[in-house]
Amino acid sequence: MSKTQQPTWWTSKETNTWHRMREALRRDWEQTKHDFNRKAGRDLNQDVQDTVKQAVGKEAIPPANFPNPPDIWNDESAVRFGYGVGISETYRSYTVWDDDLELKLQRDWESANPGRPWGEVRDASRFGWTRSQVGRSSKS
Repeated sequence: MSKTQQPTWWTSKETNTWHRMREALRRDWEQTKHDFNRKAGRDLNQDVQDTVKQAVGKEAIPPANFPNPPDIWNDESAVRFGYGVGISETYRSYTVWDDDLELKLQRDWESANPGRPWGEVRDASRFGWTRSQVGRSSKS
């Protein structure tokens, strides 16, 4: 296969942008095939917003055949839990997310939600907790 010659104005910027676009569209096509025929394509958790963000470089493109991470906003209960932890008096002394805090949160979550393992909600909960810390003074 011969190499396509580029016009004189073509730079590494165009090449890099094209590579991002190509990969984003390839992922979108795999998802589309999966959505229309479960026997073809792969479920990559790819939607139009992911494709656009990936194409313009606003979102990293996962390795081939790996799904996009889940959108944590689709799990309001986990985000709400993490946010609540961040503003509760019970956990007020925790100013950093560490192993001790996480172990306590895992117990709290799993006792209240026996059908949902902590591993499924950890990232969304941490997102909520992190947002609760914005503007929080370490002296409060």
